[in-house]
Amino acid sequence: MRDEQLIWDTFRFGDESSFKMLFEQYYTPLFNYGHKFSADDHLIQDALQELFTKLWKNREAIRETGSVRNYLYKSFRRVLLRMLEVQHRKYEFSPLIEVTNPATEFGYDETIISRERLETIRANLARALEKMSPRQREIIHLRYYAEMEYEEIAVIMQLSPSSTYKLLYKAIDTLRQHLSRKDLFILYSLLSLKNIY
Repeated sequence: MRDEQLIWDTFRFGDESSFKMLFEQYYTPLFNYGHKFSADDHLIQDALQELFTKLWKNREAIRETGSVRNYLYKSFRRVLLRMLEVQHRKYEFSPLIEVTNPATEFGYDETIISRERLETIRANLARALEKMSPRQREIIHLRYYAEMEYEEIAVIMQLSPSSTYKLLYKAIDTLRQHLSRKDLFILYSLLSLKNIY
């Protein structure tokens, strides 16, 4: 993380290569996160462009941060929600949390789990996600896809730590109601493997 802090600090002092590194590192994760709020790729791209344009334009006024990732996620969330409000869009999430291509998302290996079994899990997961509130879907994404700690999630979602735990517990409880223990274990294993491949 010290390297990231160094990149952040040199960006703040006007280093274009550091700014480019931040852009390249966070563009895709932020783009994926944007899909928790809207299915409109163009809107998400516009929000990202606005975010990074503002960052560069206001770089001298930006202060140090304890977590670059938290700062960027929280800033992007604010920009995107404001754009959604302006366009009078309904606050909604995709029906599936990026499970559309398991080979890409999970690092899926057919020797680990059959395609048919995965389809069953995906269908059950879709049903579980439909029962969740938008905030529950968002916290599942931040915790298990973006792999953020509770403190980071609390900052981004503007919740107290105890509210963060409660919200995640309710989301997981909804998953438990719609997925068997075995399916939950398989899903957790796939999420754990997704960064290996």
